[in-house]
Amino acid sequence: MKTLLPTFLLCGLGLLPSLAAAHHAFRGVYDFGTTNTIEGAVVTLELVNPHARLYLDVTTDAGETERWLVEGPGKLSLARRGWSDDMFAPGDLITAIGNPSNTDDHAIWLEKIVMPDGTEIIDPLVADELAIEAERRERVRQATQ
Repeated sequence: MKTLLPTFLLCGLGLLPSLAAAHHAFRGVYDFGTTNTIEGAVVTLELVNPHARLYLDVTTDAGETERWLVEGPGKLSLARRGWSDDMFAPGDLITAIGNPSNTDDHAIWLEKIVMPDGTEIIDPLVADELAIEAERRERVRQATQ
């Protein structure tokens, strides 16, 4: 029995990395090589963890209404960048740009939201990548002067 316990513990520890990676399985759910743009009326924003959900009613060319999901990073990541539970009012018309789901015809992973006045709200992960790239380019520019 004493030898079984360490064996079980080692097996359990060996599973931890796969369990941690399983949370980010959304990378397999969305097609990050393609971008879709949808325009619709805000239904509700669920600023929750692990992923926030913004629901939009999108009117098709045929005049029918489809409920779309715009999924994004969790509440903590978004709140650090100024998102709040009441930042969208029901009925607000917005444009959402993101990566389409491989499993749901009416879902995208957030890249950017464009407000009616043209203000852009960028996914924090994308914003971080853009900031890192801008900093890299600035270092290269300074090094070549």
